Amino acid sequence: MTTPDVRHSVQTDQADSKLESDVRVNSRDALALLALWCGVCLLFWKSLHPGEFWWTDESRHAMNGVFFFDLWQDMPWKAPYEYALQYFAQYPALALNWYPPFFPVVESVFLAVFGITEFSAHLTVMVFALAGVSAWYAWTSPIWGRAAAVLSCLLYLSAPGVLDWTRSVMLEVPAVAMIIMSILAFERYLALPGWRRAALAGLALASMLLLKQTTVFILPALLAYALLAGHGQLLWRKEVALAYIIVGTAIALLTMHALKFGAVPVNSLVDQFGPNSSQLFNGRRWGYFWSALWGVCGWPLGIAILIGVAFRAGMGTRGKPQDSLIIFWLTASYLFTTLVVGSGEGNVPRYTMYALPPLALLACMPLSREVVLNTAIRRTAFVFLSVLAGWNVYAGSTKPHPYIAGYEQAAEFVAGQDDTGLILFAGKHDGNFIFHLRAVDPGKNKAVLRADKILVSMAVHKSFGMVSYVQNVEDVIGLIDRYGVGTIVIESRDVVDLPEFKLLAKAMDDHRFRMIKEIPVLTNVAEFDNLSIRVYRYLDKKEQAGDLVIPLPHMGMEIKLKPQQNKSR
Repeated sequence: MTTPDVRHSVQTDQADSKLESDVRVNSRDALALLALWCGVCLLFWKSLHPGEFWWTDESRHAMNGVFFFDLWQDMPWKAPYEYALQYFAQYPALALNWYPPFFPVVESVFLAVFGITEFSAHLTVMVFALAGVSAWYAWTSPIWGRAAAVLSCLLYLSAPGVLDWTRSVMLEVPAVAMIIMSILAFERYLALPGWRRAALAGLALASMLLLKQTTVFILPALLAYALLAGHGQLLWRKEVALAYIIVGTAIALLTMHALKFGAVPVNSLVDQFGPNSSQLFNGRRWGYFWSALWGVCGWPLGIAILIGVAFRAGMGTRGKPQDSLIIFWLTASYLFTTLVVGSGEGNVPRYTMYALPPLALLACMPLSREVVLNTAIRRTAFVFLSVLAGWNVYAGSTKPHPYIAGYEQAAEFVAGQDDTGLILFAGKHDGNFIFHLRAVDPGKNKAVLRADKILVSMAVHKSFGMVSYVQNVEDVIGLIDRYGVGTIVIESRDVVDLPEFKLLAKAMDDHRFRMIKEIPVLTNVAEFDNLSIRVYRYLDKKEQAGDLVIPLPHMGMEIKLKPQQNKSR
């Protein structure tokens, strides 16, 4: 008599054998992947050379990569933390206190190969996208078919409402790619448990978490899926120990990072569950995700998703075990976005990107024979989804990518000046200027001060609080003297809308300052029309005396800027 354990072993071996044969790439898979890669490259092509970064976080992610590029070259292994502090003091456009290191470490490789350019940063995002769609195809095609795999990929990447974010140097596309690669690695372990596959799953999950903290929402979804699919016992095998150690190490690093540098975002999150917790029961908050999602997808894809959900719901409990993972993924994304991100036009639409892959796959459910028996309906669905994916990719490929240009020219002009002293920058796009200044100054001889750290301390958003250090023009000039500033670069309009920036602009009317260059900003972003970059020389420049302290009150620390860092005299 065959025991239940033996029957289970035989069934598992058969399933594993089928999975192995399914994921083996054949000529049809190669053609499908080639079509998918061509679609992704076409979608991203215009963003590779768009001009300069249009969103302020882009330059932060790019400069994080430049930091690791310089770190590998300088190798300050005796004092890496002090090196990082001094680097931020010289190039204050890093966001390592907000974001984990995995993306900039990968980006630093592209910067080393292709140079410190926007192209290198954009190419990094595109390569993550290609890796993500490849993993998606490897996971979905054996389960739901090649057509659903390819079309769902193109649909989630080309959703019109998030296309600008998709193609920008932001972390959403890399984060989704790492989620997909983690799911694939996790599924491969469940199909054939072993040390190697457990370690690969652990590495994928750890890399995902170390790319962006928000990816943590997928962990409970994976756990629920494994339990519901009857694989709970596989989570406690001895082979999983290494995976738990790897993931646990990543979580510990993120926890230490948050405790050391994340006081502002952590306190903001805690406040939501403190006295203001009544906001969690606001009906508008719980509904905003869906209204934002509809705007992101557009009505054709939105209708396709609703039809796919209806067909899948008609099957009841029948279908693939992985269908439950799609539902858990979507649910976890919704809950995380609603509870943690909150509501607001600036954040929620962008964070719907985490839910787009499962939603796009739901839209492709009518392509499956198990879901729809009628051949005519399947063919109609295939034509509709193919036309929709093709149109979205075409429209996206022809749509100009947002850009802002002029800061590279300003950086080149300033870098070519003698005796600049410290450079003070005031404006919205300090990261663009600092990124290009570092690019044209390989010797790292220039140092930049940010007005929103020297005249006033502001951590990302005004809502997080501000500390002002000047009350009038004389206070401004006094700080310029104290820091040994010789060159001031300011935007012609105070886009940030800070009183301290207006005082600085007023100080430039003093006879001790002379404008030596004005560079127009070229852009297709309406907010920055009629903007220029003005470069002033301080005719009464003082020498920097001793270490200068840059206060960072929101981080509960301060950085000393050493005189030898400002080598340009």
